[in-house]
Amino acid sequence: ASSNNVTVDLLQKDLIATNSLPCNGNFFHIRRCAHILNLVVQEGLKDIDGVILKICESAKYVRGSQVRKKKFLECVNPVGLDSKRGLKQDVPTRWNSTFLMLDSAIYYRRAFCHLELIDRSYKSCPLPYEWEKAEKINEFLEQFYNVTCSFSGTEYPTSNLYFASVYSCYFSLKTAKESDDSYLSSMGSLMIEKFEKYWKDFSIILAIA
Repeated sequence: ASSNNVTVDLLQKDLIATNSLPCNGNFFHIRRCAHILNLVVQEGLKDIDGVILKICESAKYVRGSQVRKKKFLECVNPVGLDSKRGLKQDVPTRWNSTFLMLDSAIYYRRAFCHLELIDRSYKSCPLPYEWEKAEKINEFLEQFYNVTCSFSGTEYPTSNLYFASVYSCYFSLKTAKESDDSYLSSMGSLMIEKFEKYWKDFSIILAIA
């Protein structure tokens, strides 16, 4: 990132010297929005809550062998869930995989509870209050996932989505920071600090778009 900044500054000075940039180059450097959101959310997920670890272990357990997968599917059908939706497992380098894992695990909550009853080797099923906490975390992360998907669109303009999307994310971070839930409050505090590092001053040119 530091190399990028140095390069941009040098290029900007050269172009300004030849009067090649409008508005004295004020709108020359626009950071990639989806990447910044990724950095912001990864900052919030540095300290993983216990319930996320339990869900991660649960997903690893089920996906660890064909026998376990089959047993899990036997728990899915009786509770009326769609087996084709699939149980996701997170990837450490991609925060959105953590959201997708949480989202899929919450959907299969009753199947996990059923699995706990019939499989003595399965030890990581979240408790009822932990499932509720997972739902709160999932709901919080969902907005950032949806905005990231919007910013990453390839068949429609995205510059016009910037201001409203970034504002709604900032509002969610402020709300989380003031939450009574200590984990959400901690996440919100970490994320808002990273957010303001890049977006303390909104991009005027993207806001106009």
